Amino acid sequence: MSLLRHEWFLLRKDRMLAFSAALLLGLMALGLYNGWRFTRDLRTYQQRLVAQETERRSRLAEAAEALRQGRGPALPPWKSPAMPVPVGNTLVQPEALLPPGPLGAFTVGQMDLLPSAYQVSLQGRLTDFARDTLEHPVHLATGTLDLSFVLLYLLPLFALAFSFDLVSREREDGTLRLVLVQATGLRGWALRRLAVRAGVLLGLCVLAGVVGYALTGGAGGVGRLAGWLTLVVGYGAFWFALALAVNARALSSATNALVLVGAWLVLVVVVPAVAQLGVSGLYPVPSRVALVGATREASLEAQKRGSEVLSAYFEDHPELAPKGARAEGYWPTALAVQDEAARATAPVVAAFQSQLERQQNALGVLRFLSPALAFQQALQDVAGTGGSRHEHFLRQVDHFHTRWREALLPRVFSGATLGAAEHARLPRFAYVEQPGTDVVAQVALGLLALVLPTLLTLGLGLAWLGRPRIA
Repeated sequence: MSLLRHEWFLLRKDRMLAFSAALLLGLMALGLYNGWRFTRDLRTYQQRLVAQETERRSRLAEAAEALRQGRGPALPPWKSPAMPVPVGNTLVQPEALLPPGPLGAFTVGQMDLLPSAYQVSLQGRLTDFARDTLEHPVHLATGTLDLSFVLLYLLPLFALAFSFDLVSREREDGTLRLVLVQATGLRGWALRRLAVRAGVLLGLCVLAGVVGYALTGGAGGVGRLAGWLTLVVGYGAFWFALALAVNARALSSATNALVLVGAWLVLVVVVPAVAQLGVSGLYPVPSRVALVGATREASLEAQKRGSEVLSAYFEDHPELAPKGARAEGYWPTALAVQDEAARATAPVVAAFQSQLERQQNALGVLRFLSPALAFQQALQDVAGTGGSRHEHFLRQVDHFHTRWREALLPRVFSGATLGAAEHARLPRFAYVEQPGTDVVAQVALGLLALVLPTLLTLGLGLAWLGRPRIA
């Protein structure tokens, strides 16, 4: 215990380490503020969309009821709130929104790249899912300096600054023998010294996380916060273990610093970049231009066979076929043509999604090559700003798109109109969060990818310290 108190006393007297700790706190505060500002703007934007949709629905319901009772002004069919096609395509424009996660202020992740708002219509699903949120290209290229960015790239450097001369400084000053006279051995002394330094630095990170969640966290995020803190401690522990292993090789402090900075460059910058490029080259996605071209070609071909396509559509969907004479007209034919085009381009869309899934699976395996890559993916998963939560959201949008069509298509083909009661029954989108078991599994996999190299590195360091060269 006296050794721990002595090490704590030395840390408090070291002005450079105190400055480093203060700098890290300032950077984490800045990152947390940037993330909070992003999520605040996103919530404000989504609240405005919801308010606009609510106002549209109320206004359209009143106008439709007035038309049904013969009180409203005459409107062309393509603008009438009583006609199902304009209501389903352009008038209501129901919003499907992905809200920021409970820890969205900690990790912006892919929220600034992947769209979080879709307008659903009766059109094909490809068209519904094609609307994106525009961001400044420079902002997208550089990323957001959020709390996770600080921890991913800068926490390792601070950890190495705290521990690069853990043993070498005492050896160079000629005081290592004197220290070991009072210690229980080199391993025990080095571990105690490492524990104090790691405890101070990682304690600041835990404090920033707890305070940040108290100020910005969403409801139901305590479990996610626990996972986030565990990942941060595991990531920091790896870099301290690496510093211990390098110190155990009995090199000079300057050499230790060069080796550790080189390891940071390889593990944090080079390996993740090479992994991303390799996965993109190994599983290239089909060209979006080719996808658009295939959709256009399929639509033109289906339009040429309008009546034939409509007949085939009723054969596939007999529940929509009107009783008596078969429905004709622009809208039934147009909807049938859109479905035929979507069916024709389904293989291209499936290939696109398949390649994306292969890329994600490959990156999930490659995370074991770099703690930084594992840490980044796990932070996005636990914060709810990664690809897994977005895929969960898209599946719900897909389901809502189906419900929207099911609510309106029968009226399109039967020629029925809508009033206030029918407008009130139109579905609304409500996002349902991922199951907790899915989040736990994602965090556990990321934590495993951090614990394994940490234990390996720590074991090597302790083994090398068993054969010390004191002088």
